[in-house]
Amino acid sequence: MDYLPINFNFISPKLIFGRGKIGEIGKEVLSLLKGKDFKNPKVFLVTGKSSLKKSGYLNKINMILTKNGISSYLYDKAVKEPTTEIINHGKEYAIEKNCQLVIGIGGGSVMDTAKAIAGLVSNGGVVEEYHAEKEFIKPPLPFILIPTTSGTGSEITNNAVIKDEKRGIKKSIRGLLASTALLDPELTIPLPKKYTAYSGADALVQAIESLVSKSANFISDFFAREAIKLLADTLPKVIKDLENIVLRERMMLGSLFDALSFSNSKLGAVHGFAHPIGIKFDIPHGLICGMLLPYVMEYNLEVDATVKKYAWIAQTLSDQDIIIGYGSCPKKLPKNNINKARWAIEKLKDIFNYIGIPLRLSEAGIKESDLDDIVQDTKGSSLDNNPRDTTKDSLRQILQNAL
Repeated sequence: MDYLPINFNFISPKLIFGRGKIGEIGKEVLSLLKGKDFKNPKVFLVTGKSSLKKSGYLNKINMILTKNGISSYLYDKAVKEPTTEIINHGKEYAIEKNCQLVIGIGGGSVMDTAKAIAGLVSNGGVVEEYHAEKEFIKPPLPFILIPTTSGTGSEITNNAVIKDEKRGIKKSIRGLLASTALLDPELTIPLPKKYTAYSGADALVQAIESLVSKSANFISDFFAREAIKLLADTLPKVIKDLENIVLRERMMLGSLFDALSFSNSKLGAVHGFAHPIGIKFDIPHGLICGMLLPYVMEYNLEVDATVKKYAWIAQTLSDQDIIIGYGSCPKKLPKNNINKARWAIEKLKDIFNYIGIPLRLSEAGIKESDLDDIVQDTKGSSLDNNPRDTTKDSLRQILQNAL
């Protein structure tokens, strides 16, 4: 048997994972600032407006930091779509308070806000310049990212997606890898059912797209497969048992594995569509991804290597006996790969339907008259790494099928 050479690069922040690990935040701040001449360490704490306060974790984090002799300055301005204005203002506030480290705790938008502020504080300028291809020359301030959802993977990636409301664009800036990603599944327990579903769908879609990406490699495949096993099995269960810490832990681990996969490969056409749809229609990212995945998978069935990987997904879901007893997918798994791949698509539709994600774009308010504008703005590395090449016509046909 001939074996292909194994080649990969692997990039990741330092990882801290486990129940109650939020209690180590003070120690981790001091570790990252060790050797720096700071008599009074100051951190810039980036959060959303209210959920962290309501959960009690903001108070807990401040108590831990204070106990370790660390001053914190709260910036609770992060919104669900990070904007240039909020990030530019945050940079000025962090400089004014002479903060030496940034902590971002929340969902993907909060973490992207924290990343961008850390980069701007040390490099200067405003987001608009980096949107215009200016690069970060200096390392960002040390920063720690702490997710409160299981889905976006922002704690692992080196980019931040930022919206410029004046110009009506949403674009990534890159070169912003966290010093530490701290993942504590207990922080996800307060997350409501709807957002648990959306973030979980995002994670599962990312894992599947990473598995079949043109840039997939040995190690990204390893993490993608493990993520799919965890997420597909756990997502339907956690929706019915939101306070189950074992399920929350498995979701967070699956989300971590998916992020380790796609941050070292790339995503696909689902995520190529997701950005313009998110901007134009204000639809949650995970909801968009769940709606579109089956139709992109159907389009990709022309690629033999992709069919084999989809067939593996089918075999995995069948072996795990995923939520049998409802939906349209037959219980019996077909024998050949192409039919297994089609079975996987139907099973994933059942999973998404079960957790409350509609299977048609029209159910989210998208009309046929919107499709050309979406296609026009669908571009980027995610589209380039879809396993089957696309054209404007084929992109429109995918959307038409999903409508």
